[in-house]
Amino acid sequence: MGRFRLIDWMEKAPAPARASAVPALVRSYVHGELTLEGREVIEATLTLLVDDPSPDVRRALSEALSIHETAPRHLIVALSQDLPAIAEPIFRRSPCLIDAELTAAVALGAPSIQTAIASRPWISFEVADAIAAEGDRGAVLAMLANDGADLDGDAFATIAARLGGDGDVREALFARRDLPLAVRQSLISALGEKLNRFLVGRAWMAPKRAGVVLREACDKATVFLAGSADEAELVALVEHLRAAGQLTTALLIRAMCEGHIRFLEAALARLSGLPAPRVYALLIDGRPAALRALFGRAGLPERSHAAFLAALDVWRDLDYDGRDGDEPRFGRRMIERILTRYQEFAPGEVDDLLAMLRRLAAEGARTAARDMLASRRRDAA
Repeated sequence: MGRFRLIDWMEKAPAPARASAVPALVRSYVHGELTLEGREVIEATLTLLVDDPSPDVRRALSEALSIHETAPRHLIVALSQDLPAIAEPIFRRSPCLIDAELTAAVALGAPSIQTAIASRPWISFEVADAIAAEGDRGAVLAMLANDGADLDGDAFATIAARLGGDGDVREALFARRDLPLAVRQSLISALGEKLNRFLVGRAWMAPKRAGVVLREACDKATVFLAGSADEAELVALVEHLRAAGQLTTALLIRAMCEGHIRFLEAALARLSGLPAPRVYALLIDGRPAALRALFGRAGLPERSHAAFLAALDVWRDLDYDGRDGDEPRFGRRMIERILTRYQEFAPGEVDDLLAMLRRLAAEGARTAARDMLASRRRDAA
């Protein structure tokens, strides 16, 4: 076609023909060996198509330009401000958009635009934070399923706080290997509270009984998470639990009874303000008086000190080497030793501690039995 014949044809041809011609036109602009005049003509034609009355033509232009880094920027910007169905390919794929444009679109765009941005091949921390804070459910789910999304701890925490009650979102969060332990624990805790309300609302369990059962289940899950945490994760988990009011004496006793000395160390360091190496040295070979002073400085009730001292004595004596099946054995023997040593606790205020230890002992016995039977089945197979 001649210099202006192309423009003339694009203006007069039927909409389906114009839409069909767009991909070839874009390829010619991006990859063709054109003269300066030819490039100007094609760019002018593409610019006119941005205002084409047919949405199908503009959608075809958006699709064709969205994959090219060298697409004219004014066309990308114009198409990104069109109807959501036309702008969506630009937001889903175009490498020409900058983070400021993407975050603004998250704040102002339709849910389909938010989801398109959440599905981009790569999402920066800044854009991920915007989706976490303002994206709708579909956009958040798309981002959590996107391996190219860079999410930090704040983004995960924001999603958990906003949408953690949604089962699909919660499942998607749990599926992320990079989900911080503190956020994982907060989801478990929130799920426990939701289940508590359900059980009490249906009158299936008395409120106090439901509270005890679910709190101990949450503590059990928390200790399990702590067992696989590195040092930085432990510090963050402890701080989260402290801020949430969940860093309780009962939780620390459970952790100690299961041999998680590193969790106890991190917790006591945070609560007492002492350096972690100093706390660890005291736990390893500190005298009872020094340990009682540590527990008191950390705010642990005096009536619990004896249980911690007994647990530390047993922990030092027992051989826990981390072998398969050794953890349940270790935990069960530790709790039984503590119970044996302190069966004559004074009644009254310490009864709840003894009751908790007895529940831990029963739980440990069941776990050890299940593990033993499972091991025998594997050996027999």
